[in-house]
Amino acid sequence: MIPVKYVNIDDWNRPVFRSINGTYYGCLDKLFPYETGEEEVLKLVNASDLVWFGNSFNCEPAGDPPPVPIEILRGGLLNG
Repeated sequence: MIPVKYVNIDDWNRPVFRSINGTYYGCLDKLFPYETGEEEVLKLVNASDLVWFGNSFNCEPAGDPPPVPIEILRGGLLNG
């Protein structure tokens, strides 16, 4: 299981999540205005929506499915 936390909306209006090891995952199909908060994003995006984005925020997403299931952690900070 890969635990991820919501980071923010990127420049292409995609919700982005980061894992403890620093890799980024996000959703390509559900887009949001930049000012959308975590609570609203997590109402509409679930772990099965996420694909691998890469190793930096705002990167060109690889789009590959995660190698193992993802778990979205809510609130607080992600250690690592």
